[in-house]
Amino acid sequence: MSEHFTYNVTVQDAWLDHNQHMNDAEYNRVFSDATDVWLAHLGLDTETISEIGYTVFTLENHLIYKKEVPQKEQLSVKVRLVDYDAKRCHVFMELSDSKEDICATYEVMLMGIDTTSGRPAPFPGNIMKKVEEESKLEESAENPKELGRQIGIKHK
Repeated sequence: MSEHFTYNVTVQDAWLDHNQHMNDAEYNRVFSDATDVWLAHLGLDTETISEIGYTVFTLENHLIYKKEVPQKEQLSVKVRLVDYDAKRCHVFMELSDSKEDICATYEVMLMGIDTTSGRPAPFPGNIMKKVEEESKLEESAENPKELGRQIGIKHK
């Protein structure tokens, strides 16, 4: 992936499982936190959500585990906008360790929601403008092999 929005975090002790690696649920935590920070980068922080009555929900996600993550590891999550329309963003993220090895990938579909009605709604103008700017970063980017992957057992 080229230059993208990046979220950084350190693995907390409370995130470890009985194998002393980051618990599988905590990968979701990191990706969820990265999503929130990326949305704030687009102009949709918690204060703005309250002020304008607009938020974003996760519709679907797909997480692929590639490498164990130990205690105190420094992680970075690169966020890539794959596609969008008036109300949705299709986003792909890569979680890397301090050696820049990809430890997990995350694909997510996000939906804009009017908090008053609880119904899907188009992105407000200033948010849409930022989404469009983010999409320009991806015009020549090659899709990662994990994008669009399906779960299934291949029978011979």
